[in-house]
Amino acid sequence: MLNGKRNDLKSFEIDLGAARFDSSSGYLFDGEGRELELRHQSREVLMVLAQHPARTVSQATLIEKVWAGREVSQDSVAQCIAEIRRVLGDSEKRLIETVPRKGYRLVPPASARSLPRGRIFVAVGAVLIACLALVWTLFSQPPASQGPPVIAVLPLDDFSAAPHQGYLSDAVAESIITMLARYPQLTVISRSSSFQFRESDLGTSEIAERLGADFLLEGSQQFDGSRLRITAQLIEGTSEAHIWTDEIDVPLDALLEVNSQISGKIANAVGHSVIDTSEARMTAGDVSALMIANAAQSRLMRGFTRENLMKNLEEQEKAIRDYPDSAWGYLGQALALRNGLRQGWIEGDEAATRKRMHDLARRGVALDPNNFMAHHAMGRVLMYNRDVEAAIGAFRRGVELNPSSSFVTQGLAESLLFVGNTDQALELIARLERIDPLYRFGVQWTKAWALWQAGDCEQALVAFQSTPSMPIAANKVLAAIQYCLGNQEKAASAIQEYLVENPAWTVSRERENNTGMWTAQAALERWLTALEAAGMPL
Repeated sequence: MLNGKRNDLKSFEIDLGAARFDSSSGYLFDGEGRELELRHQSREVLMVLAQHPARTVSQATLIEKVWAGREVSQDSVAQCIAEIRRVLGDSEKRLIETVPRKGYRLVPPASARSLPRGRIFVAVGAVLIACLALVWTLFSQPPASQGPPVIAVLPLDDFSAAPHQGYLSDAVAESIITMLARYPQLTVISRSSSFQFRESDLGTSEIAERLGADFLLEGSQQFDGSRLRITAQLIEGTSEAHIWTDEIDVPLDALLEVNSQISGKIANAVGHSVIDTSEARMTAGDVSALMIANAAQSRLMRGFTRENLMKNLEEQEKAIRDYPDSAWGYLGQALALRNGLRQGWIEGDEAATRKRMHDLARRGVALDPNNFMAHHAMGRVLMYNRDVEAAIGAFRRGVELNPSSSFVTQGLAESLLFVGNTDQALELIARLERIDPLYRFGVQWTKAWALWQAGDCEQALVAFQSTPSMPIAANKVLAAIQYCLGNQEKAASAIQEYLVENPAWTVSRERENNTGMWTAQAALERWLTALEAAGMPL
């Protein structure tokens, strides 16, 4: 604490516990009046925070004020904050608070001795009242839901230097999601929903509310070409209280092991004891191949078109060539070939293509049997190659490895639809809507198909129309639904839109594609009848 000489602060001085900040000059002094060394930019950051005590200052504002609009990364701010905390001994981050997804806040310590006695009594009274209110709340309200805690992992900020920025992309956060999802005591939001809040201006509690999450994990990553620094913090969604925080510095090949440890700590922090299950190490080549796979997947999610799929095939071929010991290139190309065949976007020897995609999927599983996406690729390939029962087994294994993956769960639902287990498929889709609350077209596409197959065409249309847009490839489902509802003109319009993009497609090709795969009683014939009646050429 400051000595007696420093207790009577001047108007321009701020008491920071073990130090005194001169807001007129930007300098820090200890209790003996000695200057504490800070870099110029760190002093400037502290100066801006001091101008707004107890108020949140955004990173953008700090960059604007301190760097005068020069091009700098948010890491520059983070480094200054870290230096200020180190000099102040603020290891618990009480003086300089991080306000999740908003910025930083300077909170000078309260000084009880500076309060008049009357105000002290008022303050104590207020605390007692607050405590009584808390006790009343805890014991008078109905018990909270006994369901498993819901956790959402947000995309991590990338503070890597320019040559390495984007190299890891979302690999760290995705791996944590996968590992957390394996704990049956937890419900984990799918990445396709939680990653929609990348660079969002919304506060933590607002994001948690939209995702239906009890806890959010957020943080940053910094890669220098060989070592990775991960900063992670678990935040309670409603109160925005920090439950747990950690900073880990590891070589790249320890990524999966560290992410497994982080997942275990998170699970323990929310009240569930778990066994730490460290996994195999990840090589730099494997990370590079994963980045290619992520880019390809994101491109198709943004636009499910022939052009995007062909681009994906080229990129996955490069991944196989450059990183032959990684599963990601093989499973990515297997999925792309399957999608291309199913949509009629790949010409040539179909039997040879079917064999190649099967060999690629098998290679992916062999290289990484614990990779949920490898089993997803195998399931898709087996289903298209008419071995639907084996496909169901592959999808189930993928779901075991990552219960939060909407891709694998959706694949399992579709395979169950093909064999006529429509009710079970709809149960899976209901689960999909819980783990992927901000779902894009995939979930509702499958739901519309399932409801059509169940004969509930009105609700099928509601499901189809519940997303802002559907890819043209989904228009076959729309045509079947409209035909079921007796809307012949709307069914014909849907098929005409589909044929503009797929002019060579016919009812015969549709029958050939699905015979032996779609074995649900009478469903395929009902489907083909609807497409023909809607105007698809024979």
